[in-house]
Amino acid sequence: MKNLLIVVATLVLALLAVIFLSPWPVWLGTLAAWVTTGSFCLQVLHILKNKDTSALSLGMWAALFFGVSCWTWYGYRMHDIPVMGANGITALLALTVITLKLWHERPRANPNRRRLVRMPGVIMKPRINRLHPLTTSGRRRAEERKAGS
Repeated sequence: MKNLLIVVATLVLALLAVIFLSPWPVWLGTLAAWVTTGSFCLQVLHILKNKDTSALSLGMWAALFFGVSCWTWYGYRMHDIPVMGANGITALLALTVITLKLWHERPRANPNRRRLVRMPGVIMKPRINRLHPLTTSGRRRAEERKAGS
């Protein structure tokens, strides 16, 4: 129900923005640019909170970074501040997502690696040169060695 409410509210707000800001296309474009940039900001916050980037496509984020970098340069060349500003910030956010994805999915040492602690009377690395049945004399020698150490 919550998701449906979010979608309906978004559709209503988009329709209202188009209706009321149509006479001022620069303001409509500015609003669209900042809302779009804000959505990428929400994605970065979600990644930082959950530390999970496994479902994200590195290729998609790289293509997005390329595209918004080109739009930033276009805005600079056309002296269009809203296009330049919003896409510049989105490029930084996309680069942040790429960096976080590479960081969170880097190869790591085994996190479950246990540290071995020496304990008296416990053989940590048993060395068996040859297998033979333990005879009575062998038992005595083992007991003598155990008593001697």
